[in-house]
Amino acid sequence: MDFFYEDILDALEEQNIALFLGPGILKESSGISLQERMLASLDIDNPDNPMIKAYYKKDGFFLFQAENQRKRVVRRIKGFYEGEFSGVDGLLDKIIKIPFPVIISMIPDTLITRAFTKAEIPFEHDFYYMGQPFKPFVRPTKEKPLVYSLLGSMEEPESMVMTHKDLFKYLESIFQGKSMSGDLRKLIQDTDGFVFLGLPFDKWYMQLLLRVLYHISSRLEKIEQYACVDADAITTDLYKDEFKIQFVEDDSDQFIGALFKKCDEKEMLRIAPDKSVQDGFAQNLDKARDYLAKNKIEKAFDLITEVLEAHLPKAQNFLNEIIKYQQSYSELHKKEVTEMATDSDKANLNQTIFNCIAIIPQISEELGL
Repeated sequence: MDFFYEDILDALEEQNIALFLGPGILKESSGISLQERMLASLDIDNPDNPMIKAYYKKDGFFLFQAENQRKRVVRRIKGFYEGEFSGVDGLLDKIIKIPFPVIISMIPDTLITRAFTKAEIPFEHDFYYMGQPFKPFVRPTKEKPLVYSLLGSMEEPESMVMTHKDLFKYLESIFQGKSMSGDLRKLIQDTDGFVFLGLPFDKWYMQLLLRVLYHISSRLEKIEQYACVDADAITTDLYKDEFKIQFVEDDSDQFIGALFKKCDEKEMLRIAPDKSVQDGFAQNLDKARDYLAKNKIEKAFDLITEVLEAHLPKAQNFLNEIIKYQQSYSELHKKEVTEMATDSDKANLNQTIFNCIAIIPQISEELGL
């Protein structure tokens, strides 16, 4: 069993592995499924339910009384998951500290994003929104991972895959390559390892979703894939034979606990950045902005460069831009001082300073300052 963990640790070191999270991990300390509690809170078995006409337990999909009831149902689901769940919150706290650069999630996004926020660990969040333009891609890192909600987000109820109709439209959309950044698709294609936790392998549509993943990455048969199966989960040899997934004997809780411990022993766990140091970097960017406004351009370049050099290699692209701006400014400023600058030179000088001002908030966002 240890060799599975060693392989995963190696992939984490190389930042070349992604984690898939499914609803099977959402169990309280008593073993009760959060999903079952949530469904009970919606009163799904009530034939007079004003919002829900039917809930198909075998598949896990709703049939709404009318489409305009979707938002009402999502509001109630969101309210439920905003509660405190000691067993789940403790497990998620471990998961977010294991340095997976990408977490592809099928669990309610409020749970995982809240865990990151509570731990003060920076992260990017995006989600699949069928038919809508995707967000600009920010490459994930160990320090700032990507959480990608595969089946939509509760922040946008229309994005969520909640009905059979939603699923079929979703599969059609994703096979056509719509609504997912090409950069994200390439990242998945280039990833050499996947870990699946809590996925509902007993659902018929899981085979379709995995084939979606195969469609995105044709290399899946050649890479390492690991999955945990809880004691009450139903699995078949199909996933081993067809999808080449290696199933480990531990359940999700045991697996995460063991992997967390091994990462801790190797000092690999993701930690929140030192707030005082980060605040200092943020203050330097604020000072640089003030210097630019007061025409103290060289001092501004020095401060911005200092911040970026402290965040290499992540900030390399920004550093390249600043070096380019600084060289351009230096050349144009010499012309201005010697009264050799043309009107075009003066316009380019002002544009260079404007570009520096404009890039500062982008740097702040990318570095989490």
